[in-house]
Amino acid sequence: MLLGVSGGPDSMALLHALWEMRGEFGLRLAVAHLDHGLRPEAAAEEIFVRQAALGLGLPFVSERADVRGLAERKRLPLEEAAREARYGFLTKAAVELSAAKIALGHTADDQAESVLMRLLRGSGTRGLSGIPPKRTDLFIRPLIEVYRRDVESFLRERGVPSREDASNRSPRFLRNRIRHELIPALETYNPRIRRILCETAERFRREEDFWENLVGEQFPSLVRHHEADGLGLDIPLLAALPAPLRLRVFRRAVEVLLGNLRGFGFPHFQAVENLWPNPGPNKGIRLPRGIGVSKCYGELVFSRDQGKGFAFEYAVSRPGILQIPEIGRAMRFSVRDRARAESFGEKPEIALLEGDHIRFPLIVRSFRPGDRFQPLGMKGQKKIKDYFIDQKIPLGRRRKIPLLVFQGQVLWVAGLRLDHRYRLKPESRRVLEAELL
Repeated sequence: MLLGVSGGPDSMALLHALWEMRGEFGLRLAVAHLDHGLRPEAAAEEIFVRQAALGLGLPFVSERADVRGLAERKRLPLEEAAREARYGFLTKAAVELSAAKIALGHTADDQAESVLMRLLRGSGTRGLSGIPPKRTDLFIRPLIEVYRRDVESFLRERGVPSREDASNRSPRFLRNRIRHELIPALETYNPRIRRILCETAERFRREEDFWENLVGEQFPSLVRHHEADGLGLDIPLLAALPAPLRLRVFRRAVEVLLGNLRGFGFPHFQAVENLWPNPGPNKGIRLPRGIGVSKCYGELVFSRDQGKGFAFEYAVSRPGILQIPEIGRAMRFSVRDRARAESFGEKPEIALLEGDHIRFPLIVRSFRPGDRFQPLGMKGQKKIKDYFIDQKIPLGRRRKIPLLVFQGQVLWVAGLRLDHRYRLKPESRRVLEAELL
């Protein structure tokens, strides 16, 4: 078990409590310390924690992070950047030391402060569920039900020293103002306010577990399509859901695309809730971190702006596989003799074209205004834009559909339709096979 130790009272109590219980529970312990690079006294704190670990005969690992640089690069608040750096360091150290768990020193007082802080920020029930006793299967918080007064008593009884971070007193940070001003004021109304806040977090956490399981069961059936940078939800199916479940589905969609919900709150998902019933055919809104939500042809489309356009064009000089990084897809090409029973292909991802006259090089590119083709089974040509409209292809998806082109003529709108003129004919002896991967 790897212990995250800052040198403060909570983490020092964690260190000594687990060290005392190591024999009873068969624990092998190691200590990790991160210098966030924010305070001049941090070097002395690293030495203090190192000596404490070595004094107990425990392995020690430390690192210095550039939290300010991380905050600037990712445009994060300083506290959020420090948290990201800390969890990244601890995860890496756990892998290097083959640690099965990482123990953190959060206490019940931290829990109470977090609930109040999130309430003031307008968090929903997930935020009000507070700090979980465990995070994934790796991070655990053994002291989350232990109050700070008991931590201090534990350290006094054993004569264990600790170092107090001076920034924990600064009124510049919201948590400190809650700790030193708001909670003492609330205790004049109810001396049990800390315990009540912790119990409230536990109740919300149980409710969130229920909702998360329910969303996990329902979400896959609501998704019409899912790519690396976007997904579409079925609006008729969404309309049948109760509003609380629908809001959580919107939250899950963003989480799937971004990996987390940093920067999102209830007002953002309420804006999505206001969007989908809008009678207009094509409506959209922008959310934080480059997420766009649009209503298009019965779909509610969540898309992620990757900071680059989807325009692309590649020459294909021979059979093989072509990677198309702009859309996260690939295409495979092969040429062979025709089997007797083959026609135009049965799977939309595979196109069988007459290979007697089509030859390399071919072009694979994105859609352009004015592109035309003759859809399979039709006599006349059609604008591809009109074809997309007829097929109810959302605007965001049209840019990511590759076109296979030979001598300026579109052979295949990949995954959708062949050009009738380049289909396999009765007299065709060779087959050009193209597959969208």
